[in-house]
Amino acid sequence: MPVGRRNPPLADFDRDGVLSALGEARSILVLARKSLRPRSGLSRSAEAVIAEIDEFALILTGARDYFHLKGHSTPARGGKGAG
Repeated sequence: MPVGRRNPPLADFDRDGVLSALGEARSILVLARKSLRPRSGLSRSAEAVIAEIDEFALILTGARDYFHLKGHSTPARGGKGAG
């Protein structure tokens, strides 16, 4: 019987390094997409790669919006730091 191939566990690579590189690539693709015709093949390809990066981030982090800009929050009045 053939012996099954063993894949290394996910912890065997630098997750933070991978996420950092993917985040940089995603940012560049978002900027590049702004200069492309909306329905061009290149624009659609960029969108597909961005979607795959988001999907990979979801698998690694559990957050589909890991690379999306988060809105900043303002502390509630009367809360800590008000004064």
